[in-house]
Parts: sequence; structure tokens; C-alpha cells
Amino acid sequence: MNAPIVCAHHPERGALAYCYACGKPLCRDCVIRLPAGNYCEACAESPNGHAAKTGRAAPRPWLWAALLGAGLALRWLLRLVGS
Repeated sequence: MNAPIVCAHHPERGALAYCYACGKPLCRDCVIRLPAGNYCEACAESPNGHAAKTGRAAPRPWLWAALLGAGLALRWLLRLVGS
């Protein structure tokens, strides 16, 4: 049996939503509902809509693949035009 997911700020309460920006589980007293989604207090009050994140950003392999593909396409086009 799986343990219930609890609020990040109130471990005695079950979570009913996750913060759209940082992913923290939130109880009904902690969730702030905005038109763009559910947020924790820190993310809802930050100027850019996201709480300050610590640590490294998640890797984005799709971005590197897209850059590589664009570079190869540009090289192919330059060879085609130069011939």
C-alpha cells in the first residue's frame, strides 16, 4: 500500500495539489490558486512567478538535440549553396 502524499509545510495533512512552478505538494491551506495554476506561497509571490531554485537546472537533452540538428542543417545548406 502506498503512503499518502503529504503537504510540504504540514506533514500531518494530505496534499491535494502541487505547485505548478516548484512541484511541492500542498494542502488546502497552502495552495494559492491563480489563473495560471496552483502555486505555493513562495512561487506566487516571487516577481517572475517561480521560487528561487537551488542547485543545478535539470538537463535538457531535447535542447541539445535541436541545436545539433540545426547545426547540421545549416552545414548542409552552406555546402549546397557553395557547390
